[in-house]
Amino acid sequence: MKNKIMDFARLLPIVAAGVLVCAGVAYAQTEKRVIEAPREAPIKIDKVTLNSPTINLKDVGNDVAPGVVEVAPSSIRGKQLVLSPGGAGRHVCIGKWNAATKTCEGVLIQG
Repeated sequence: MKNKIMDFARLLPIVAAGVLVCAGVAYAQTEKRVIEAPREAPIKIDKVTLNSPTINLKDVGNDVAPGVVEVAPSSIRGKQLVLSPGGAGRHVCIGKWNAATKTCEGVLIQG
């Protein structure tokens, strides 16, 4: 009986050291994943000049609410957006229109 207690007493510090080493390695790996997490891609800004092609709001816009037109940013990238003069009092949402909260997730232009 005394022999079994002695074996356990010798084994306990080795097991404790092994657990501490495993915990330290696991924490370092978790911390490394957090630090090296991929970031969002930066917004690509195109240069538009007076010679760039023009596109009409009626061609690329969708009526999503009364007086609100939604335009996808990819459809007007690198182009001039032409707002029709008869569209006074309308809002143009370049991005995504949230009908539940009545907000624009992007750029809201009041025309």
